[in-house]
Amino acid sequence: MSTDSKPTTPVQSEEYIVVAEDSPPNRTILVLLLRKLGFKVFECEDGDVAWKVLEDNRDKNITAIISDMMMPNMDGMELLRRTRGDEKYASLPFVFVTAVSEKEYIFEAKNLQVNGYILKPVTYKRVAQKIQELFPEKKIPQIAS
Repeated sequence: MSTDSKPTTPVQSEEYIVVAEDSPPNRTILVLLLRKLGFKVFECEDGDVAWKVLEDNRDKNITAIISDMMMPNMDGMELLRRTRGDEKYASLPFVFVTAVSEKEYIFEAKNLQVNGYILKPVTYKRVAQKIQELFPEKKIPQIAS
């Protein structure tokens, strides 16, 4: 029995992250790493699917979006634009996973208030570090690299 006086939170405490990545191997790695960090994950092969997931899961505790920048159908920049334009998700942490370094993309993402980048290749260390920056109160498990 806990003597902690904090109120219990409803089932809503499950934290979801939306992952939009068109490369199956990169998506699989991201999803596995995020699950090790304690998150539930919505896996999406592009921004269009990710946007549908956001629209269909407004009742879920979605805590962040991690998206590739270059994808078919809807790219990451358009997903970020739509997210920032939506009242519910406007302040949701949004991180790009990318190898893109062109200044025009970096400036546009900054203007749209992107919360950061995870550079490819994706590693546990890079993902864990970014999650720790986004959620400083979260305890990040250390695993062997």
